[in-house]
This record gives sequence, structure tokens and C-alpha cells, in this order.
Amino acid sequence: MGGLEPVLAIRYLSLMADPRSEAPESRSEGPEDLHLRGPRLVNRIFYRTLDLLLRRPILSWFQLTPVNADVVPKSGAGIVLGNHTALFDPIWLYAMLSRPVYFAATEDLFRQPLLARVIRWLGAFPKRKNATGDVRAMRNIFHLLKLGCLVGIYPEGVRTWDGTNGPIIPGIARLIRKLRVPVYTCRTEGGYLAQPRWASRYRRIPMRGVFSRLYAGDAIPADDKRIVSDIAEAIRNSDYGMTVDPALSRKKRLAVNVTRVLYRCPACGTLEGLKIMLPHKTNRVECSSCFNSWVVNAASRLAETDENGEPEGEWTTLADLYARIRKLPLAPIRPVSRLGLAEGEQLYLASRPRFLFKQERFPDIRMLAFGRAFLTSRRLVFRTRLGTPLDTPLETIASLSVDPGDKMHFTLAGKLYRIPFRNESAMKWFDAIQRLQSEMAAGRTGR
Repeated sequence: MGGLEPVLAIRYLSLMADPRSEAPESRSEGPEDLHLRGPRLVNRIFYRTLDLLLRRPILSWFQLTPVNADVVPKSGAGIVLGNHTALFDPIWLYAMLSRPVYFAATEDLFRQPLLARVIRWLGAFPKRKNATGDVRAMRNIFHLLKLGCLVGIYPEGVRTWDGTNGPIIPGIARLIRKLRVPVYTCRTEGGYLAQPRWASRYRRIPMRGVFSRLYAGDAIPADDKRIVSDIAEAIRNSDYGMTVDPALSRKKRLAVNVTRVLYRCPACGTLEGLKIMLPHKTNRVECSSCFNSWVVNAASRLAETDENGEPEGEWTTLADLYARIRKLPLAPIRPVSRLGLAEGEQLYLASRPRFLFKQERFPDIRMLAFGRAFLTSRRLVFRTRLGTPLDTPLETIASLSVDPGDKMHFTLAGKLYRIPFRNESAMKWFDAIQRLQSEMAAGRTGR
């Protein structure tokens, strides 16, 4: 939930000067707009009932302690910025404050009618993945602040995969300067270790939500770089510096799905080389090529094991291992017949049979084809037995993301595409595409 693309922010700021722009509630809606309605103001009685029934159980179950939450006033417009560590971040923030928080939630949540209705009651509203065409979400944020509401935004845009902070979206600074409302931050400590994005189960690790006021409404800096720097410092994730109860590392299934992030062996670099050791209670992964093995603990750290499966040597954070494998060079694989590689073009990735989905009109996303995806040094190709529904240069791919879990999303010519990579790391595709795009951009710059 919560990310705002810079192109979207800039586009909306230009619309603010247009007197013909309409408030969300003034737009006429046809049947196709039902999923696109603006935020629903939270009913006071409904909110108080939820607060009385659920606030304490949520804080108790998640062992979540609010710190300095009183810095956020009980009324008045404002923005709360937070580090996006886990799926439950909005729920935790909701439970720690004594007033509703309105979030722009990913459109995937609104494809499910019952869930969409529930989160609308809580004040959420949809944010399209193709943010360059989603002026409505920005319009909703401006409208809520005009009504004196509190809006929650995760300025990194997406949840962290490895426990480190992602880059702050630059458009956030311009948005904050335009809004001129108080800005608060909530740094969630322990959220990533409690629920790593790749993990299959929750870890009961005590957490804290540390609040602070970043800016008063009349004291917002004019320098965008300073704003971005201040936000990054205020929400810097410190989970790897926490002390975790060693007893939690004796829990089962701590290693399940860690290969979503560690899609290459840290020792030999074999792609999809790591496999979960059975039974799952061992919390071990082993490379099928070099036979090195690692054990995963509750602090999202890994250590190499000896012949008896016991850890030896130093514990290394998942973030450090992930950074190591991202630096490994891309290795070409054997070309596939009939793929039609040009001279000098190399094939890097080939998927198992997958579905390809396409969204022509929000929020309906429908299956387009069933086949295999291929990533070359120049193109992303999706081939079926009947043809090639997708063959695009890497430069045309935009809004690339992996969310939720194993689904890779991207946009082409304003259309949203999705490829679910089940039992295969979607992150290896994400990282490879980003690397190739960066190399191509650097090559153009050099020329």
C-alpha cells in the first residue's frame, strides 16, 4: 500500500491549476466506475467500535508498542510517512493511532469484492499500478487533506524484500511542498523480522512504532533533496540491529521461500540452485550444484553449516547475501529454437509454462495467453504454441514491480501486464530486467 510515482505527482500538480478539475465525489460514475470510487469517510461509530474491540488485541498479538504516538494530533489534516516492511503495516499504524488513517491501497485488493468493501469501510481507496494514468488517486489524497483527514503514505512505494530501505520516490518531496500540511513519520522497528516479505509464516518478534513530527505545515524546506534525505533518515529500517530471542530460531519452516530472494547460490552463483532441505524443521537450504548449505534463523540471517547441519562461521544478513548475488554477472543460457535471436543478442532467462494476463481497463485483468517467458539482452518475449503475444524491447517496459509474492507486473503503452511465477523466483526476472535496462541506458548515455 501507499507508493506514489513521481510522474503521477508531477502530473497532478499541473492539474491543480486547472479550474475544470473535479473533486472525487462530484464525478459522475457509470457501472465501470464502481471499483474506482474515491475514499469513503470512516463512520465514527464504526471506527469507535473497531477501536474498542480490536485495538488492544492487535497491539497485544503483534507485541507492538507505540512510541511517541501523541505527536500526531487527534484532528486536523496531516500526512504520515512510514517504512514499508510488512503486509500488516497499515493495520499496525491504524491500531497505534487514535484516529482513522486513509491509505491508497494497491488495486489488487479491490479485485476481490468482499475485501474491497471491508477496506473501503476503513478508508482505503485504490491506487493503480500504472500510476502514470492514475490522477484519481492523487485527487483523492488532496480531497481528504482538504477535509482535515490523516493520509498514510509509504514513500518507498513497495515493501522491502531484504530488510533494507528502498529509494524514496522523488515526487514525494514535490507533493509535500505543494500540500503544506504537517508531516509525521512512523518508523516500524521489527516489522520486517516479524513478517519477512518472502517468508511463509509470521515470527512473534516484539515490535515498536516510533512516531515523530518531521515538518510543521509552515516549515517545509524548499529543497527537494533535503526533504528526501530527511524522510530517508526518519524511516531508516533498523531491524538487523535488533536482538532476537535465540529460542525463536528453533521454530520450524523459517527457511521456506527464502529462495524467492536468494535465487542464486551465494557460493557458486548457480541460478535457482538453492533448495529447501526436508524436513522443514531443519531451516536449511542447500545448493544442488556445489552442495554448500546454509541455515536460516529468526533474525533473517544465514550461516554456512558443517557436515552435521550445524552452523559454523559468522552469521550473514539476508540483505548482504542478496546484495552479493545481485552483483554476479548475468550468465547466458542455450538459445531456444525458433526464438529468433538477432546477431549479438543473448538469452538469459527462460521460464516454465506460465499465464500472461493483461489489463485493458481497470480493474479487470484477464488471461491473455499461456506459454513461456524469455528474457534476452534486448527483449522480453512471451511465446505460445500459437504465436507470440508479447515481444517488446526492454526500453519500453515501465512500472516494473513484483507484488504480491510471485507476480511480476509491468506496463507497456499504458497497459498493465502480469506474469505469475509460481515455484520460481520473480525477483530474478525483476533484477535482470532492471540491470539490463540500466546497462542499456548507460550505453546510450556513453554514446
